[in-house]
Amino acid sequence: MLKGGTRAWAESNLALERDHHSWVSQPDDVYKRPYEGTDNATAAMQAYIDWELQLVAQLANDSVSNFHVV
Repeated sequence: MLKGGTRAWAESNLALERDHHSWVSQPDDVYKRPYEGTDNATAAMQAYIDWELQLVAQLANDSVSNFHVV
């Protein structure tokens, strides 16, 4: 652990990593919104909203979960 964190490191004029080539592994836990990376963002956003609106009904039919809508 570095006292002062990254800011203290940079203020000491020590090098900061600027590229992704030297990472130990590629990031595979990056969050993307459901409509990012699609050719048709409007349709993808609408599909996500439709899914989200139907989620309560899906949970009501799920015999495993115990959700209660208030």
